[in-house]
Amino acid sequence: MACRPWSGNAQPPSPPRVTLVRWTPPRFGWTKLNFDGSVLHDGSGRASIGGVIRDASGRVVLSFAERTEHAPIGIVEARALIRGLKLALDYGCDRLVVEGDDLTLVKLLRCESTQTRIPREMLDEIIWLLDSFDVCEVQHNYREGNSVADAMCRRTRRRCRGS
Repeated sequence: MACRPWSGNAQPPSPPRVTLVRWTPPRFGWTKLNFDGSVLHDGSGRASIGGVIRDASGRVVLSFAERTEHAPIGIVEARALIRGLKLALDYGCDRLVVEGDDLTLVKLLRCESTQTRIPREMLDEIIWLLDSFDVCEVQHNYREGNSVADAMCRRTRRRCRGS
């Protein structure tokens, strides 16, 4: 297909849109859980989960990073969410924003899709945990806005190379 010059009434193409993606704190009186899972596909069998819970001023109140059994990424992401939700409940959070970069899982939990990559038992556990908070919102954030949770996963994955 050959390019052709613009004709008199044709509009030039729009410039690409650039969106700044960053973490934002939750509203006053809320806490936010960012979670992430990581799976290496290099034959090592390494997988890790990580997350961070922060208050409305952005201060870290809890974080976690640990190895987990190798599994498909959807299951590992769900493990990270479950771990983070349990920690948030133990800490006493009652209003929680949950934010992750697994769009399939987020859409499932927001009832925007029925597509799932996790077993029914995991989904039931996540729903039960979400229902345990007074108020809970689930949001999607791109990896760049989920960078602390992502870094927690990577750090754990690197630490277990020799294991």
